[in-house]
Amino acid sequence: MKRINLSNLAQSDDLGLKSTEMIKLKNSLIKDSFCLLTDHGIDEEVFDNAYLQSKLFHSLPSDNEIKQAAHYRHAFASRGWSPEGEEPAYSPNTKATCSAFDLCYEVEEIDKEFESYGPNHWPPQMPDFKKAVYDYYLNISKIEKGIAGYLEELLEIDKGFISSKMTEKSPSTMRLIYYPALTKEPDENLFGISAHTDYEVFTLLTQRQKGSQVQKPNGEWIEVECGPYEIIMMAGDMTEVMTNGKIKATPHRVPPTKWERYSITRFCAIDGHHVVAPLDQFIDPKIGPKYKPISQIKNINDGLAEASANADAMANG
Repeated sequence: MKRINLSNLAQSDDLGLKSTEMIKLKNSLIKDSFCLLTDHGIDEEVFDNAYLQSKLFHSLPSDNEIKQAAHYRHAFASRGWSPEGEEPAYSPNTKATCSAFDLCYEVEEIDKEFESYGPNHWPPQMPDFKKAVYDYYLNISKIEKGIAGYLEELLEIDKGFISSKMTEKSPSTMRLIYYPALTKEPDENLFGISAHTDYEVFTLLTQRQKGSQVQKPNGEWIEVECGPYEIIMMAGDMTEVMTNGKIKATPHRVPPTKWERYSITRFCAIDGHHVVAPLDQFIDPKIGPKYKPISQIKNINDGLAEASANADAMANG
């Protein structure tokens, strides 16, 4: 997995250094659809504080009053805590072991039409949790905007075509995910999270313990080897649509592990109502577009509906 130095990409004085790094990023996304981001400028303390609070929260018993108060059933747009066993089955005939806490931009106004934006559902009596986790979210949001701009540049897309639509009202969810350790041999269809692609433009993921796997274009699954402060970037469905398949969305999964794991995933989305279609420069006139136009929120909702249907099918035998 190639490492992309974000400090080099941000160079304004050394255009040769920036150009070299831009070519690396372009080749990584077109060839593999994933890469590692280094030298991003976020203090290690920001990562450490968020992971500490995630561990404190997920370590609470499921029947703890704080955890129960943070349950997604009390929240807007499924934000908050989802217990173990309630993760949808992204691949048919699979089950997931993880639990998660979901949040997005902190917006008081509620999007009643698309449920793209609105207030978060923070656990009570944990002020340090809210501060540390949202600080991480905002820092990753700065990286998101930078990457969106680089994508526009390297793909020769109009400036702002992606980045200007990544506003505070986008459904850019972040998940604090906990994977329990499995002490016995798991069933073949049991995963931390089963194989899928993400519904947004791209994903920025960090992990504290190894376990994440990505699929190469040849079908081979490889384990991501990265440090705790390196960011895994994976292309999402909307990038695949707008590039007409030039950059493919990254299939990824988490198999069951004998050790407990913590990860934080930031889904980088455009505004929910915005419709994406293959751009003309990526379409072969003899073949035509390979993808139909689709809005960001519809792609998210369609994907989640399919995953929920898979889970229902498993529950019904």
